[in-house]
Amino acid sequence: MKRNMKKIVTLLMILTLAITATVVLSGCGGPTTLEEYINSSTEAQEELDSLETQLGDGGSVTVKENNVAIVYKYASTFDADMVEQMKPQLESAMESMDSTFQNLVTQLEDESGLDGVSLNIEYQNGDGSIIYSKEYK
Repeated sequence: MKRNMKKIVTLLMILTLAITATVVLSGCGGPTTLEEYINSSTEAQEELDSLETQLGDGGSVTVKENNVAIVYKYASTFDADMVEQMKPQLESAMESMDSTFQNLVTQLEDESGLDGVSLNIEYQNGDGSIIYSKEYK
């Protein structure tokens, strides 16, 4: 789990740098959402693709409006008892990264000049049900 967290943080930082480059290279009157910034930059799109690749088969990254959503879906479907045991571990791991994720959101807002950027991180069971999710604004 900690390895996945480190991957997510590292890749979000790379995404932030790609967005920064897009903002710097775009002039006034540019895109009005984070999604538009990403879509207007081949480099940022490549970074998102890289992030998904590094997350593995169960990972996905989407940008919709001003939201970055990272989903990690386990290959196995865990029973209810196991899910209940996993939740506190995931919550603890995410809480230890709160300031990092919050800083990334702030940095994305600062670099893009946009307000209301958010980051959602979600862990899903193999059947697609949500084990744990957290949103940063």
